[in-house]
Amino acid sequence: MRIDRIETVRLECHWGPPEDNNKRVWPIHFVHTNAGHIGIGRGGDPRLVAEEFGPLLVGEDPRRIAQLWQKMYDSAWRFRGPGRSAMTTLGALDVALWDLYGKSCNEPVWRLLGGCRNSVQAYADGIGYVHQDAEEVADLVKKHADLGYSAVKFHLSNADEDLALEKVRYSRAVLGEDRDLMIDVHRMWDGRKAASMARRFSPYNLYWIEEPVRGDDEAAHMKMVREATDALIAGGESEGTLYGIRHLIQHGGLQVVQSDILGGGGFTGLFRMAALAEAHHTYIAPHGASYPEINSHFVAAVPNGLMVSACPHTEPYQIWSRLYSPSFRIEGGEIALSERPGLGLEFDPSFIEAHRL
Repeated sequence: MRIDRIETVRLECHWGPPEDNNKRVWPIHFVHTNAGHIGIGRGGDPRLVAEEFGPLLVGEDPRRIAQLWQKMYDSAWRFRGPGRSAMTTLGALDVALWDLYGKSCNEPVWRLLGGCRNSVQAYADGIGYVHQDAEEVADLVKKHADLGYSAVKFHLSNADEDLALEKVRYSRAVLGEDRDLMIDVHRMWDGRKAASMARRFSPYNLYWIEEPVRGDDEAAHMKMVREATDALIAGGESEGTLYGIRHLIQHGGLQVVQSDILGGGGFTGLFRMAALAEAHHTYIAPHGASYPEINSHFVAAVPNGLMVSACPHTEPYQIWSRLYSPSFRIEGGEIALSERPGLGLEFDPSFIEAHRL
C-alpha cells in the first residue's frame, strides 16, 4: 500500500454566538492510497501540507507511521525549517495516518494504540466563559452539569483576584461536592500570586488548576503553585515537544500534561509524552475541546489517560457535533469507543458542502 495523494478541504463556519459573526476556517485532510483506503485528519496549515509534508509522504507506505512521523519532524526542525509552527500540521497528518492504518487492518485506533479501556470520561470545557460575572459563570457550570458531565471547567478572563474567587465559590455551590471543578487561569499570574490564589481556592476543592502562571519562567513559577495546593497542576497545552514537557514535569512539578493533540504531533507524539508522564507518575489529558472525537482514542489507549476535553454540544464554540453524521456522541459525560475501524468517523456530507471554501 502506498500514499497516492493528500487532498485538503477547508471549511468556514461560525465560531461563537451568531450575533458576533465570527468565523473560523477548519482544514480537513484526506490521505488517499492506491488500495482505496482514505485516512482523515483535521487542523494545521494547508500550505505546509502541500509544500512541506505532502512531498515527504506521497509514495510511502502509510503503515510505517513512526518512520513517517520522524521524517516530518526532522523536516520541521531542520535549519530554517518551519519549526514549532509546523507541529499542528504534522499532528493532523499523523492522526490521518493512524485512521488509515486502522481502516487497512479493520481495527479502531484506540485499540491499535494500546486499548487500555473502551470508554473515557469527558469534561465540559467552558469555552465562552468570557467577561461574565460569577452568577453567569455558575449558571453555565450548572447547565453543563445538568447535561450529565461529572467534571466541569471554566476559564478566567480577568486577573481580578476577588472576582476569580467569587466565580470559584459560586460554581462550587451550584455544582455540589460530588463533581469535579477545574479552572483555566490562562497564565495570568506570576508564581507568588498564583500560589496565593491557590491557597484562597483551597476551601472549594478544585480538581485542577490549569496554566496558572505566566510563561517567562514557567517551571519555576509552576513549582511555587504545586507546593501551595492539593489541586492538580495542569498545563503544557502550547508545548509541542517531548523535551519541553520533560522540563515542565521535572522542574515545575506538572501533574496533568495537556499538550494539544495536534500541536503535540498527533497520536505518535503524545504517545511518547504519555510514556514520559507515566515515568513521573503523571497524568495526560490533551488540550482540544474541539477535538473530543480524536482525543478520546488517545486517552482510552494509555494507562495514564485521564479525561477528554469537550465543548458541550449546546455551546456555539464547538464544531464536533455538527461535523459528523451520527458516528460520534457524548452521552452523560462519557465517550464510548466504537468497534468501527480507524477513527470510526463519517463526515456529514451536507455540512461539508454547505461550509466548503
